Amino acid sequence: MNMTVHDESIRATSPQASAPFPADVGSFIESTPWTFAKTYAATWPHEYVVRNAENAAMILALARHIFEHGVDGRFYSQVRKYHHEGGKVYWSMADAPEGAGLINRCGEDQTYEARLAAGTLPGR
Repeated sequence: MNMTVHDESIRATSPQASAPFPADVGSFIESTPWTFAKTYAATWPHEYVVRNAENAAMILALARHIFEHGVDGRFYSQVRKYHHEGGKVYWSMADAPEGAGLINRCGEDQTYEARLAAGTLPGR
């Protein structure tokens, strides 16, 4: 199927159009144990990994990738950078990569925008 210029511009702005993780970051993501956020299980199910002395360099690399290659996305009135890859969405609550004390991730269907579109936002 041939894509028109218009089709290409739509694809370029889709969440999946962001640059893939570098190999070392991808390996870190795959090998790192992620913690399920029990506090948000009923409202915003997601996982996270906390920066520590052993993983600080990789958390920084992951955060930099999110900030540099992520796409703007909403969470209620907030706008943050989100990186979409492999059916997951990654983000940090920090204002800059260097401030990322943890990285969050959830399934594509659990983002604010996906749940808003599906009518499945939790009550506030």
